[in-house]
This record gives sequence, C-alpha cells and structure tokens, in this order.
Amino acid sequence: MDYQAAESESRGTLVEGVMATIRQRIAARSLTPGARLPSIRAFAKSMQVSKSTVVEAYERLAAEGAIRSRPGSGFYA
Repeated sequence: MDYQAAESESRGTLVEGVMATIRQRIAARSLTPGARLPSIRAFAKSMQVSKSTVVEAYERLAAEGAIRSRPGSGFYA
C-alpha cells in the first residue's frame, strides 16, 4: 500500500498515515506477530515520506505496544 492510499483512509498527518498503514498490515496478517518490519530507509522510500516520518511512526507504535523495537536489530510486529 502506498502513502496515498493510507492518506485517504486516515486523513491525518504523514506520521498518522504511516501508522495506519502498519496497523492495517498487522490486522490483515501481512505482518504476522514477530515479523520484522521493513527498515526505516526502505519503508520511507516505499511510502514516499522522509525517514524521520517513519522513525516517529515506528516510535509511536512501539510506545503503544503495537510493535517492538530491538536495538541494533530493527522493529518487529
């Protein structure tokens, strides 16, 4: 799913759009529990947003408990 699709569904900020996309992928089981999320750089490129946008989205989702951060390893569903 690209950013434009997420934007039309969330109608919020870029960060909220990225967060909505990740939540949708988890709900649809395209990201299964324990699956590694795309790297910040790769996800930013696929969503056509800045790396800082993805960093903020990943950090917010981790704070909510939707994903886990493993320092030096990445983010996991």
